[in-house]
Amino acid sequence: MTNQQLTATARLEAHALIDRLVADGDTFAPSDARRLIALLPQTKSTRFSVTGRFKGRGGRVKGHAAGIGPVEMKGEGREKRISLNAPAIHRIGGYEVTHTPGHIGIALLWHESRLDRSEQSCALVYDAVTGEPQEMRIARQRTVQLLFLSLSYVSYAHWKTPGPEESRLR
Repeated sequence: MTNQQLTATARLEAHALIDRLVADGDTFAPSDARRLIALLPQTKSTRFSVTGRFKGRGGRVKGHAAGIGPVEMKGEGREKRISLNAPAIHRIGGYEVTHTPGHIGIALLWHESRLDRSEQSCALVYDAVTGEPQEMRIARQRTVQLLFLSLSYVSYAHWKTPGPEESRLR
C-alpha cells in the first residue's frame, strides 16, 4: 500500500496477524511477521520526534438559580495534542501500531493510562533491506529514584525469536 490509510480488510488481517505474533510463547511465525511488514504502510524514520499533550481547564459558568442560590458549573477540560516528525499511528483493533524501516511498534491502546508500562507494548525488529524478521522485543519499565523525584523510562528487552516455517494449507 502506498498511502498512509489501511482498508477495513487490511485492518482485519493486520489485527489477526498481530494477535498471533503477540500470543504466548518463545517464538513467532516468520510468515506472519513478513505479511505484517508488507501490509502496513511505512513512515520515514527520523532521529528526533516529539509528541505531546496539553491539558487546560474547562470553562466555568456562574449564576443564580431560583430557590437554590449561587451555582457554579465547571466544563470539561480541553486537550490539545501535537506531534512533530512522529511516525503515523494506525489504530488496529486494540492496538496502536507504527511502522518505520526495520521496526514495527505495537502498543495496547490504553498503554499510556497505566503507571507501570511493562509488557504494554512490544516491537518487531526486522532487516529493512530484506524484510526478514529478526526478533520481537517487549517493554520493560525501570524507575530511578533521585531524592524525592522518581524518573521512569521504558526500554525494550529480547522477547521472542522467529520460529520454524509452518506448512499450512491455504
